[in-house]
Amino acid sequence: MFKNPIKTKSWLKLNDHYLSIKNIKIFDLFKKDEKRFNNFSINFNNNILVDFSKNRILLETLNLFKNLLDEINFKNYIYSMLIGENINFTENKPVLHFLLRDRKNIFLKNNSSFLDIKKDIDTNLSKIKFFTEKILNGEWLGYSGKRITNIINIGIGGSDIGPRMIVKALSSYKKNDLNMYFISNIDSTDIINILNKLNPENTIFIICSKTFTTLETLNNAKIAREWVLNFYKNKEKSLNHHFILVSSNFSESVKFGINLNNIFIVHDWVGGRYSFCSAFGISISLAIGFNNFIKLLDGAHDMDLHFFSSSYLNNIPIILAILSIWYNNFFNFNTEAVLAYHENLFYLPIYLQQLGMESNGKYVDYNGNYINKYNTSPIIWGGIGTVAQHSFYQLLHQGTHIVPCDFIGEIININNINNSHLKLMSNFFSQTQALAFGDKIFKEGNWIGNNLNNSNKFIKFKGNRPTNTILVKKINPYNLGSLISLYEHKIFTQGIILNISSFDQWGVELGKKLSNVLFSFLKQKSILQKKKNKKNIYLDNSTFNLINFFNKFFFNN
Repeated sequence: MFKNPIKTKSWLKLNDHYLSIKNIKIFDLFKKDEKRFNNFSINFNNNILVDFSKNRILLETLNLFKNLLDEINFKNYIYSMLIGENINFTENKPVLHFLLRDRKNIFLKNNSSFLDIKKDIDTNLSKIKFFTEKILNGEWLGYSGKRITNIINIGIGGSDIGPRMIVKALSSYKKNDLNMYFISNIDSTDIINILNKLNPENTIFIICSKTFTTLETLNNAKIAREWVLNFYKNKEKSLNHHFILVSSNFSESVKFGINLNNIFIVHDWVGGRYSFCSAFGISISLAIGFNNFIKLLDGAHDMDLHFFSSSYLNNIPIILAILSIWYNNFFNFNTEAVLAYHENLFYLPIYLQQLGMESNGKYVDYNGNYINKYNTSPIIWGGIGTVAQHSFYQLLHQGTHIVPCDFIGEIININNINNSHLKLMSNFFSQTQALAFGDKIFKEGNWIGNNLNNSNKFIKFKGNRPTNTILVKKINPYNLGSLISLYEHKIFTQGIILNISSFDQWGVELGKKLSNVLFSFLKQKSILQKKKNKKNIYLDNSTFNLINFFNKFFFNN
């Protein structure tokens, strides 16, 4: 079932195709085809328009990738996901996060065993609704009887950056007086800076940890717990008024000491970075209201339908996935940038960075073989609007590294004071135009209103730098859900083509284990005499001396 992509006939043909068109110019592609946009753009429900015409591709390129998808039996992988097979085979789990937003039961009909899942999903949604309404209506009170006005989400990774990104992105939909805070860093400066300006009486914590063993989250949860108990003079009953837990580890969760009704269960088949539709989304529901949370789920669901039912070359996630592989593996453009022209999308590049690199940053394939003949995940990075233009766009335009980019902008924005939105979007469109065509966009290569011309190498813009333009009609809950789902399925498609499992993250485990060992060295409060601890874990010469230097000053300060 699992196929090494470079051993397929289609991959070899793609390589031959690349060699034949690698020097092709985007400018020439548009010159030859005045209707290129029509063939290289997809409109999703008049809400999201994706223009991929400014890429170094032909229709032949897309058709060769279509042949590759056929050759690796891509439809079988989609089917395996839909019926609940354990496609996360390294952890022996299905991947079913799309069921969380299947309120019409379209996918839930695929497997009779999904009936119990449906009940659990409905129960969780009902609990989220109940909890949201209680808080927003002022019915849920702190232990001393005061109304809750502060919500603190404690998590890390997918249980933090997803909700954080969405709450920020939809901040204009906030219709309540709740203050939302997110804590993830184990550096206690993070949580202390927030707690110092709040009152326990009107604060509630949402502790999000799938395994309920995550060091950063548990450490911050302990600080929060002690903060509340110290205020209420160790009255354990106070915890029920100020804590909600979200986890798949029920047995560990109950040890925290709160009412069982305050514990939300996340299914084991929901990966952290795919979990915004699960109970990890409680903070989202509180920030924008439950009805808007439902619209977020519906938007994601409709993009699921688009991905699962559209033909390959009319499928937005698939198109973006094959473009990423095209550049990363054939052109060796090893990074891609996400450039969001909307201040509220501040965390989107960071969110997509985790989604892509944690999912597909692997060097072992489905068959257990080391990958050394092709690239897996590109390095994903990005920034926001014109702020990024004044930061790193110099490299994008004239650097020796070519970086394929996704430009994401909003059409309808009510904040158009002094035509600010139109000015923002004029920058948005101009950047993709300049990256694609360079200074050829001007007649005879001359600058408008400038005597400098093509002969001045310092101002030369060669262009031919690929971009995708993603225009969202409005950044609202529905469309944001669709946008997130789009990228989820892009990452899944990439993983299947590259013959890797996108749904585990074993690469983060070694550092976690070593940190526990090194913690025992750091607690010794003295110069280390031995390079191993009781578990016979040795320190290398560098780490040994670094810890000694650290201890020397830390414990004598």
